[in-house]
Amino acid sequence: MGKSKIEFKIPTDQTKKGIWKYESFLSPVGDRYKLSLNEGGTSEVRPEEDLILKREDENPTGSLKDRGMAYLVSKLSSQGKMSFVLSSSGNAAISAVNYCQLVGMNLVIFVSPKIDKAKLGFLKSKKASLIFSKKPVSDSIRFSHKEGFTNLSPSRNLFGPEGYQTIAFELLLNQNLIDDIFIPVSSGVALIGVALGFSKFGFMPRIHVCQTTAVCPIASLYDKNFTRETNSLAGALVAKYIPLKSRVIEAVNKSGGSGWVISNREIENSQKYLVKKGITTSNEGAVALAGWMKAKRSGWQLGKSVCLLTGKKY
Repeated sequence: MGKSKIEFKIPTDQTKKGIWKYESFLSPVGDRYKLSLNEGGTSEVRPEEDLILKREDENPTGSLKDRGMAYLVSKLSSQGKMSFVLSSSGNAAISAVNYCQLVGMNLVIFVSPKIDKAKLGFLKSKKASLIFSKKPVSDSIRFSHKEGFTNLSPSRNLFGPEGYQTIAFELLLNQNLIDDIFIPVSSGVALIGVALGFSKFGFMPRIHVCQTTAVCPIASLYDKNFTRETNSLAGALVAKYIPLKSRVIEAVNKSGGSGWVISNREIENSQKYLVKKGITTSNEGAVALAGWMKAKRSGWQLGKSVCLLTGKKY
């Protein structure tokens, strides 16, 4: 692809912290409610000429979830809501408990007994209110209705994708035009937010959904070259029912992107590449890089590509 000379001018307010530097492009929240742990501003590493690794594992609690939670908790608190419930495989809970504790909000978290032990240990160290459930999503919804707690699930909130727009803003500021972006997808909220962020500037890279051979309700619509596996090394990509599925598919199709289903072996190969580059990140982030590798093997003519390394390795 040709090298574009377009440069994006995105006004930022450097007096503000984290995602709020871009507040003029986000739905309004009163200043007194804006919570931040100085999320965002993550590194963009370039191991190859046309490959950029966006280090979302550098966020304050270790994942891109901080961008979404910083906005969502702030917005809901501005509406007078102070008691929340959330189901999570780990990263969202870790992010949510940190932001809620900034102002003493009440948060109940439903988790699976199979939650990653290191993430569970962190949540316990934060004295999070945990409820173990074999059906954390449905049980958290019932709890919300019964107890009157606001469901903090980003996929069930109008403003769930809002904070993730800032990933697109940073990429446009730092990289100008990019051609392809590879995103690990569970609920799809981050992907929708990234797409919304790009669209505000009249530009859209090709968006690639990356999922695993164990759980791939969207990527399998595009990629048939895989063999099902019972379990995946990327244990946080677990969403089988995706409320925002149609919006994810619409974003991918409009962008001219695709989907890639990633095996455990491909995750391992991706991690070996990252280790050689001195990068330690989660298996979920490695799924994005494995998607880029698979797209190249499949004959895609990729241009300047970004892979979201979505969380740290616990």
